[in-house]
Amino acid sequence: MKELWVEKYRPGTMADYVFTDATLKQQVETWVREKSIPHLLLSGSPGTGKTTLAKMLIAELDIDEYDVLFSNGSKEGRKIEWVDKLINFCQTMPFGRFKIVLIDEADFLNPNSVQPALRSLMEDYSETVRFIMTCNYPNKILPALHSRCQGFHIDKTDPTEFTARAATVLVAENVEFDLDTLDSYIKATYPDLRKCLNLVQMN
Repeated sequence: MKELWVEKYRPGTMADYVFTDATLKQQVETWVREKSIPHLLLSGSPGTGKTTLAKMLIAELDIDEYDVLFSNGSKEGRKIEWVDKLINFCQTMPFGRFKIVLIDEADFLNPNSVQPALRSLMEDYSETVRFIMTCNYPNKILPALHSRCQGFHIDKTDPTEFTARAATVLVAENVEFDLDTLDSYIKATYPDLRKCLNLVQMN
């Protein structure tokens, strides 16, 4: 098991990503065409493609790798000291058009210190930095951050599409399987595709 399938088969382009919302797809196409995005808040159940969409956007916008800061709110974003790292990143000029701060699991950010600090950073560096936050529970994000972001809820994938994506990975990996067995994994993990792929890879 040299490579995790969930990473190996993570969609990297718009052509590979399965949109569950036509409005979101049109909006993403506009952002890519205009090479610009607002601050974003992407919410939805685990494994529905929030982080994948964020990373795909960064790739499609041709953002320089040195202009991207990736953080996990559940690990780094609980302490106010972490904000110093963000400030240092935001203060330097971007190599390209703008920088992106991608914060996964933003609903774990400390609401008493870190989230209020983010509000100020979004305003102070709006010309050169964009924030993309993903979360499972948008109600844990302060209203002040909601108002500064364009929010999208990522709906769960259609069960048929979910099954097709899992089967496609198995075929690509030359793994023989029967539909009944695959269906048992689907029922146990839907709508979390990441969990499903990890489970079938282990077994």
